[in-house]
Order: sequence, then C-alpha cells, then structure tokens
Amino acid sequence: AGATSTGVLDWAFRFDNMQQHSGEHILSGICYAWKGYHNVGFHLGPEETTIDFDGPLTAEEIRQLEEKANEVVWKNEPVTISYPTPEALAQMDYRSKKELSGAIRIVKVGDSDVCACCAPHVKNTGEVGMLKVLDIQNYKGGVRLSILCGFRALLDYRIVRRHLRDISHITSAPMYETAEAV
Repeated sequence: AGATSTGVLDWAFRFDNMQQHSGEHILSGICYAWKGYHNVGFHLGPEETTIDFDGPLTAEEIRQLEEKANEVVWKNEPVTISYPTPEALAQMDYRSKKELSGAIRIVKVGDSDVCACCAPHVKNTGEVGMLKVLDIQNYKGGVRLSILCGFRALLDYRIVRRHLRDISHITSAPMYETAEAV
C-alpha cells in the first residue's frame, strides 16, 4: 500500500483482442436480428475465437452471415458506450446473458448490435479489418463458429496461401485445382 507502480500496456495484444471481440459483437448482433439466436458461449483464445449460437445454421446461412458482418465492418460504423438510466434501460432491447444490477454498460456497434458488455472494443467497425468464419460445428442443438478478425485473419490467409502455393508446385497444378490434383 502506498507504493508507486508503473504499468505498460501491450497495445498489439489489446488491439488484437479488441478486433476479435468487436467482430464477435457484429456477428452475434446480426445473427440475433436475423435468426433470433442468442450467443450462449464465447471464447477468445490465443489462436481463434469461438461463438456458440442456440440454433442451427446452414453453410449457406453462415456464408451470408459472414458477408453481412463484413459489410458492417466496411461501413466503418461507430462503436459507442453508454450507461443508460434504469428507466432508459428498461425501454431498450439489448443482448445480455444474465441478470444485471447497478450501472449497466451498453455497447452499441453501429446498427448491428446493442449489448451489455464490459470488455474493450474498437472505436469504429472498420478497425475490425475483416471477419472470417473458419469452422462450423454442430454444438448442443445449435452451432459453434470459429472466427478470426483483423490481423489474425490476414496472418491465416498468408499461411493458407503459402501452403496452397507449395501444394501447387508439388502437384504441378494451378492453385485452385490442387484439391483435385491431390
């Protein structure tokens, strides 16, 4: 007690988490508005982010969801934070996983999401960069999506492209015909 300390913010780590988490908001908000599905699980891991929805989605619906999410990113809409009064909060339609009390922090992500959340977020949706759905699993009657946003998505694309190019060289096939060549 009483000692002075100095902290250093790892901005690259924090911004990466902000991109992933803000991308999750966009995807979850669109899915909720479109299908009425709730986000019932979220994990921001060091390699990918997973989101669990409480309803099924087809591959085509997930493609459309991903496309709609990227349209929100490209619109560069503002991400705003507010602490509404209890009266204003009672009139508000927002996503939340639990009963909350006290001052409630509401995050509004453009026109795509309104959610009670205490995590850090980007200032505008454009900072998410892009959102890519990597994998889909049927999970507890719903679906689990694995996603990457921003720089993580770019790094993944570089790796996949490098592997595709290597396979193309090994098989002497054009890159987009490697699966058939293999």
